[in-house]
Amino acid sequence: MPRILAGLIFLGTVANATVPTVEVAAGVYMPMIAFGSYRGSLTNCSVQEGIQQWLQLGGRHIDTAHDYGTEPDVGAAIKASGVERKEIFLTTKIPGPIGRGAVKDMVMNETLQKLGVDYIDLVLIHFPCVNMSDFPNKCGEQHQQERLDTWRGLSELRAMGKVRAIGVSNYNAEQVAEVVAEFKEAPAVNQVQWHLAYHNETLRLAMRKLGTTIEAWASLAGPTSAGVPAISLGDARLKALAQRYNRSSAQVELRWETQNGIVPVTASCSKDHAVGDLESFSFALSDEDIKYLDALAPASEEFIV
Repeated sequence: MPRILAGLIFLGTVANATVPTVEVAAGVYMPMIAFGSYRGSLTNCSVQEGIQQWLQLGGRHIDTAHDYGTEPDVGAAIKASGVERKEIFLTTKIPGPIGRGAVKDMVMNETLQKLGVDYIDLVLIHFPCVNMSDFPNKCGEQHQQERLDTWRGLSELRAMGKVRAIGVSNYNAEQVAEVVAEFKEAPAVNQVQWHLAYHNETLRLAMRKLGTTIEAWASLAGPTSAGVPAISLGDARLKALAQRYNRSSAQVELRWETQNGIVPVTASCSKDHAVGDLESFSFALSDEDIKYLDALAPASEEFIV
């Protein structure tokens, strides 16, 4: 089971900002909030500017992916920030199952160079399908061998010291079980869509039993897949609860996730919002309010488009 450290890590210059870590693999501690580098999440700054600000504010977890096309931006931001590599937890995602040889070649000859680093803290298989057009309904047994071959390649990269921990993204419980059955280990992380209006509690319980940490993309309900239910940060019920804690709606939603053991990925060009995200650990929701938020449903036919 993932272990959240009782001790907190002080981060940079942000007042009152302490971010706990979760042990996702033996000796590998991941800060419990990440800054995402998907360009669609950053409308008023470049990816490099957003990440540099995050690092300057004390954030230490960065999430990127081959498919985002932003690995070079992440690498440039890390270099320009002046923050030591060992202080940063860096996650990237390789495309869907591409096989043992292809994943090793990609990481060794492309990913590390783009990021400008000697090792990556966490590498995830981005999707369980070979083709995105098959996701999610056709990601079944026909791609199982490719998924396992890709995991084998990641395991070898880990043994070489190029990767510290390996995991998956957008996998269901059955696809995670394939890894466990074949390799007698569970993924360190499963990154999935997770927010107030869209959270799979059955998956959460299954991952908890295996010791796999869930990481949340679209942690504040956007950007995300079209047609998925949403609870906006302006929802009157969420705002009323946030006012009782003298916090923002975003801080309450992030804290709901982290108190449930979920690691949110967030992103903002706003310094105030970034500071607020980092300071979301400076209070705790009551058990009653956690249960209230667990059960919260969209107030109307509200969807993200």
